[in-house]
Amino acid sequence: MTAPGSLDTRERILEGALAALARHGVAKLGMTDVSASAGVSRGTLYRYFPTRARLLAGLVQHEMRRFRASMLAATRRADGDAERIHVMLKQTTRYVREHAALQGMLRSDPAFLLESLRAQLPIIRRELHELFAPLLRETEAVRSGALGVDGLVDWITRILISTLLFEDPEPDETAGGIATIYRILQVATCRAVP
Repeated sequence: MTAPGSLDTRERILEGALAALARHGVAKLGMTDVSASAGVSRGTLYRYFPTRARLLAGLVQHEMRRFRASMLAATRRADGDAERIHVMLKQTTRYVREHAALQGMLRSDPAFLLESLRAQLPIIRRELHELFAPLLRETEAVRSGALGVDGLVDWITRILISTLLFEDPEPDETAGGIATIYRILQVATCRAVP
């Protein structure tokens, strides 16, 4: 059973860890930085996250929950599946671009970020699959058999990761470009089906 207030403390630690990560990067991130940033004692920090590795794993789960919540909130305002797909692509690129810790890691620890992305790719793909698959199943390209949902989600995942790794000089146009490529692909595959 969770003690009263422990969820708040856990969330505070994770938010503090994100702030410390954005400032220091992964290589220089220390548990003392996290406890100071979170406003908790080192003893409290170690009670929730006994090791740095457990803290980083907790951050991944925390960020996946936040990402999902932001996606679901964004799609509530969309009308129809086609618009929801566009909104999800736009929200994903915005989330990554505005994520201080990810951007900080990209600047200070690009090798660590790349290795983390490789290691987390199945989790990222699974999360995006849960969000995108219900919408993609209803597209003409998938219904006609020209494209599979898994293949589409895989390509969307790879394209979205590339938007993190290679900053676009016109970031506001990135989501629109991804959505346009998706629409072109969809139309082309539908026309190619006999």
